[in-house]
Amino acid sequence: MGVGWGFVPQLDLLLPLGCDLADAGDGTMAAAVDDGQRTTVPGLYTAGETCGVGGAALAVSEGHLAAVSVLTDLSAPARPGTRRPAAERRAVARHRAFARAMAQAHPLPPAWPAWLTDDTPVCRCEEVTAGAVRAARADDAATDHRQVKQLTRAGMGWCQGRMCGPAVHCLVSARDQPYAPTERLIATPVTLGALADSGEPTTDPS
Repeated sequence: MGVGWGFVPQLDLLLPLGCDLADAGDGTMAAAVDDGQRTTVPGLYTAGETCGVGGAALAVSEGHLAAVSVLTDLSAPARPGTRRPAAERRAVARHRAFARAMAQAHPLPPAWPAWLTDDTPVCRCEEVTAGAVRAARADDAATDHRQVKQLTRAGMGWCQGRMCGPAVHCLVSARDQPYAPTERLIATPVTLGALADSGEPTTDPS
């Protein structure tokens, strides 16, 4: 039997661009979009997981709606016969309603932190345990995952908190405070060697 909880939207590309976030209603933050999948950054559209995890059908419908919005925005003034996004909006609303119902029917169990012993690994990259995270939270020393990162190195490993960030947040933050990832200038971990490689052929100094 497989059980899955706590899927989190990956917002690494949107945060550095300045997109506003909104409460997704399932304990996470997602990109704030209008009824045409437009973000708060002019000319930037997004669809799928970044708008809140809701399954493949929802992502496809949002992609269709975003494409129609792009075409509509580029055809100004709108020409007769331009496809209207009403059907796409209805599909998105239907799939989003189903995603909300699933989130309400199968919420993250509120008692899950009690299942963790002090030896349970929370950050696998840096081998930070639940006991270390709880110690950082003691006496209000840390109130969010960013402060825990400074005190314990949780989130400083290869994944940069993509895996452990939500769990750390849930262990130290208020229960009604949704998880918002940390903004990163580089969306994907890159080695110093890759950054130093300019791609130019080396020359023989002789």
